[in-house]
Amino acid sequence: MAFFSRDYEVFLLLAAPDAAPLWQAAQWTPFAAGLDGLIAQARGKAGVRSHQYNPKGKSIAFGRLGWNATSHAKWTHTAETTEARFMSLEAWAPTWTVCEKDDQAPDVFLALANESLLGLAGKPLQFSQRLVCAIATDMGPEAAATLQAALAQLAARQDAVVFARTHRQWGRASAYGGFTAAIQDMLIGGLFRQDDPHARPLDDAAFREPWERLAPASA
Repeated sequence: MAFFSRDYEVFLLLAAPDAAPLWQAAQWTPFAAGLDGLIAQARGKAGVRSHQYNPKGKSIAFGRLGWNATSHAKWTHTAETTEARFMSLEAWAPTWTVCEKDDQAPDVFLALANESLLGLAGKPLQFSQRLVCAIATDMGPEAAATLQAALAQLAARQDAVVFARTHRQWGRASAYGGFTAAIQDMLIGGLFRQDDPHARPLDDAAFREPWERLAPASA
């Protein structure tokens, strides 16, 4: 099986404009705890990387990050965080280096972005955060259900304006060899038909791919 041809359940969550940022420790800690068992089922340890900047625009180095309390504490924000501007986060289980070595896409993938730092400063936003999560279908329906349940709870807490899922392969074969349109590229360049998703309604026509809308968890 080619790297890109593995099948996935992919979930999308767009948080309300006033939702508490998921990169805050108080928000991330319970969400991550709900995924700990799922991450542990992966064929290798997870790797995490976060792009954040200081007020002068210099990238902040966090060193090697994994999926554990010590690593979470390094990149998440608290009331004492004043010198970091969160832009994005990726988590691969197993790490991207293992995936490359195995020539197999990850078992679990997660990507998060801060909408206000995506070149839209000063514009009214329809949502404040983008979150894409994917789990390989060969991990089994119970694993996919666990991920969906955790995201449904998050969607309720964040009053998500969009909570949806789709089924697709990791990428699509390219006529020039290799693959394109990978799940890892969806977050920034692969979700919307227009460059500015805040300029039109978030209906089906706004998205590049078909998404099935899901209900958040009930209170």
